[in-house]
Amino acid sequence: MRRAMLALFIVSLVVTNAWPKFKEDEQHYLDEQFKAIQDQVQALTTQLQTLNAQLLELRKNQAQFQAIIDRQQRSLQDLDQLVISMRLGNEESSSNLKAAINQLRTDTQAAFNKLGAVGAAAPAAATEATMAKPQAPAAQVVVQGSIISDVKDDSVTIDLGSRQGVHELARLAVFKDTDPNTQVGILEVTQVIDGGNSRARILQVNPGVQLGFGDVVRLQ
Repeated sequence: MRRAMLALFIVSLVVTNAWPKFKEDEQHYLDEQFKAIQDQVQALTTQLQTLNAQLLELRKNQAQFQAIIDRQQRSLQDLDQLVISMRLGNEESSSNLKAAINQLRTDTQAAFNKLGAVGAAAPAAATEATMAKPQAPAAQVVVQGSIISDVKDDSVTIDLGSRQGVHELARLAVFKDTDPNTQVGILEVTQVIDGGNSRARILQVNPGVQLGFGDVVRLQ
C-alpha cells in the first residue's frame, strides 16, 4: 500500500510539473494555426482585390467595345445615307459606277450581236426595252445608257459617247428608271465629251415628269 501511494504521489508530481509545458506547446500550436489562417485570409483578400480590379477593367473594356459597336453602327447608317445621297446628289463615284455598268452592258450586247447569237437573250435592260415593240433584227444594237447628272439649264450629262456611236444632234429617247418601257421625253446631243460621256439638251418631256439622275436613255 505504501508503495502504491508513493507511486501515485510521484506520478502526480510529474504531471503537475509537465502541465505548464503542455500548455505552452498547445499555445504555440494554436498561435501557428492562427497565423496560418491569417496568412490565408490575407492571400484571399489580395486575390479578391485582384479580381475586383480585373472586373473593373473588364467593365471598362466592355464600355469601350460598346462604344466601338455604336460607332460602327453609326458609320453604317452614315454609309446608307451616303449611298442615298450619291444617287440624289449625283456624286462622282456613283456616276462612274453607273457609267461602268452601262458600258459593260452595251459592250456585252454588241459582242452578242457580232457573234450572230440569233434569238439569244439580251441583257436585262435591253429585254425590257424590246418587250413593248416587235422583235428587232439580231444585227440591231440597242444603245442604252443613263443620265448621270441632275438637270441644269435644261441639259444633262449621259454615260454614252463616241464609243457607242453617239454624235452631235443625235436623238435619244428618255425613260424613267422606275418604268423603262414608257418613253417620257427626247434628248438631243449637244456635245460628245469623250468615248463614254456626252451632254444633251431636253427637247421634249411629258407634263409632270421630272428627269434626273439614273433615268434611262436609248439612242434612236
